[in-house]
Amino acid sequence: MFYKVFNFWVIINFWFFASCTPVSLGDLEISSPSGVLSDTLAIPVSDVGFYDEQSYETYVHRQSRQSAVRVQVEYPGMTVYGSGTYMKWRGHTVVVTAAHLFAFSSPKTLDSEAVIVTPSEKVFGKLVYVDEYVDIAVFAVPKLQSRKAATFNRAQSFEIGDPVVYSGFPGPNNLLTFDGSITGAGHTTDIVIQSFAWPGSSGSGVYNSKGELVGIVVSIMVGGGPSGSQLLGSLVYVAPANLIDSAYLFQNLQKLKRTRNAGF
Repeated sequence: MFYKVFNFWVIINFWFFASCTPVSLGDLEISSPSGVLSDTLAIPVSDVGFYDEQSYETYVHRQSRQSAVRVQVEYPGMTVYGSGTYMKWRGHTVVVTAAHLFAFSSPKTLDSEAVIVTPSEKVFGKLVYVDEYVDIAVFAVPKLQSRKAATFNRAQSFEIGDPVVYSGFPGPNNLLTFDGSITGAGHTTDIVIQSFAWPGSSGSGVYNSKGELVGIVVSIMVGGGPSGSQLLGSLVYVAPANLIDSAYLFQNLQKLKRTRNAGF
């Protein structure tokens, strides 16, 4: 199994000591050893609802929902499900998501693919960027008629308490939108927000109040207690979008643009 980080620390509770660790949502999004998603997570594409309304609390809520897509990585006998954000940048359209959706393979740029699902489309995306340490992946995709691409503007700084918004597909749910706030630095490169996430949320784009991309949902906390392990879904770990190497991303996008299948 692919784990985002292995660090453990102790949280002092009123009644007991518990060791907790952020765990990649991919470990929960993947199914069972047999490779089949549990009944609560196996969502037929036709049943995935987007439910975009005409009124939103803010521009950022609207941008978050209208750019949200579902991402599926297919393996023999199973599928890993996640979320993603449809964006436009320098003449290209891409989907930004979490790298750990490739938990059972070694992702290769300009070769690996994922299925991108929208309210009325199902297309293939070609991997043009992956950073397994930071846990971010980017797919080049065709223009999507049923989605509105967000501009690839990345937040360069963060303040404790900054409000954030993200939309994704946690568990068996249709598209949901969550508010939250930045609470501090996580382990390795992650930042932590107080919000909510669950299996299926991986890859969701987190925006600040300016509509800038703060980062990508990648993991939540798992804590041990008297009754066993518990998922602490209110502590959400986000891979910062400003760590994406834009020069390398653009280089691969240009390479893909020049690539043609043999015989055509």
